[in-house]
Amino acid sequence: MQETRIDLTALNPIYLEMGAAVQDCQRIELYISFIVTLLIDLSDGDLTEEEFRGSMESLGAQTMGRLMEEIKQKVGFTDESVHALRKALRARNFLIHRFYNERSDLLLTSEGRDRALREIRTKRAALNTANAMLDPVMKDLIRLKGIDMDQFRTELEQRFET
Repeated sequence: MQETRIDLTALNPIYLEMGAAVQDCQRIELYISFIVTLLIDLSDGDLTEEEFRGSMESLGAQTMGRLMEEIKQKVGFTDESVHALRKALRARNFLIHRFYNERSDLLLTSEGRDRALREIRTKRAALNTANAMLDPVMKDLIRLKGIDMDQFRTELEQRFET
């Protein structure tokens, strides 16, 4: 009996887009953890570096849904912003937990892969809308904390390089 072989290189665009989507999800989770920790720091007085890291680690261990509840309690988001966060959460949960199970049949044909790719990109757009909404909140809090953005960016880049 002859084995059916699938040319995996045709899946590379799917893998590339899913990898970028996972990174988008991680960025939302990091932004929320950082925003909540900055809010705690600004409202309760200066956290020590150890306390700050502890808060980030504790929040980083929570689910994205729990993080979103945490940030909604701390930041007065508009209904539109809350909707964008919820949409991002649904997009994240679909991509991370259900995409491959529910869309595996699409990956077998060129037309199906195109459709799957469009769906991933649509979900990523929801993720990036939430990221774009969180970014100015984070930047404002960083400025309130008195952190130099250029120095902060340089330190982050150095952490990723090592």
